[in-house]
Amino acid sequence: MKKLNLSLAILALATMSVNAQTTVNSEIVGYQTVSVPVGLSTAGFPLLNPDVLKVATTTLTGAALALGGQTNVGALLSSVEPYYIEVYSGTLKGDRFDVDVAATIAAANGNVVLNSASLNNTFLFSSVGTSLDGATVALRKHVTIEQVQGMASSALVGNNTAGSADQIQFYDNSTAGYAAYYLRVDGTTWRKVGTTTTANKTPIPSGVGVFISKKTGAATLTAVGNVRLNDFSVPYQSGLQLAAPGVPMNVTPASQGGTLANGWTGNNTAGSADQIQVYNPDISGYDSYYLRADGITWRKVGTTTTVTTTDVATSAQAFFISRKTADSSNILLNPITN
Repeated sequence: MKKLNLSLAILALATMSVNAQTTVNSEIVGYQTVSVPVGLSTAGFPLLNPDVLKVATTTLTGAALALGGQTNVGALLSSVEPYYIEVYSGTLKGDRFDVDVAATIAAANGNVVLNSASLNNTFLFSSVGTSLDGATVALRKHVTIEQVQGMASSALVGNNTAGSADQIQFYDNSTAGYAAYYLRVDGTTWRKVGTTTTANKTPIPSGVGVFISKKTGAATLTAVGNVRLNDFSVPYQSGLQLAAPGVPMNVTPASQGGTLANGWTGNNTAGSADQIQVYNPDISGYDSYYLRADGITWRKVGTTTTVTTTDVATSAQAFFISRKTADSSNILLNPITN
């Protein structure tokens, strides 16, 4: 498994309420703000919901992962919320797996049952084997679209006609299209466009970015949560994926491991190189950055300016990664030592 070491002296939390030296001894909790103008903008949510548990595992049997010292993991969960585990030690450190909440509650024992088929899993479940045995894992709730609604400084605008309502949109690499969720006129209920099913608990997984379509009135989103103190798995697909930071730090090409040595494709012709593409509401288009043929240097498309270590997206923005080849084993090492 390839790992990228991010060498950082200080974690600059920018718009957050705290700064931290590289070495910390406890959880870092802070807040983060992002402006949402009328029209389209992007958002990422690197701050975490509190851990339900953080414990050592014993063994994985099928999809049931036994947690040390636990007698009824299901009793700690809400049946209507989505959860995942994040691995904090061992060979899968940094990987994440969705939880089968209904099965975990039904088991009523010391196991957390994993959703082996979830597309949110960052490691192929059939290849896990004994890699989770004895690992430390954190169990926590996903950030949901309902939770994003609660971050808004002024109420989001609902409408029973999807095109007239505020929306949260996910990019789907497999269809090269978007899955859009819209707020209903009651100001509470979210639905996926084209369905009649309530979708309030739809997760926004770590590392996944979204577009926000705001119909009227700008807003500010304020997220509160824990800072990730762990390695971060970012499997890359070929083509486009809408990514988000795993920690609340501004994004540079270097911070994403954008080098030939880390599996990225460089070329002096921008269209033949891997890119980072950042939506710019001011131009209703993208600022695009590409890896040069030397495998190290990044430039903004249309310029000769080097931006390898320049902030190209904020810590609360989403950004497209455009890859010529996939990389299922990409891991960004934790930039904070705890």
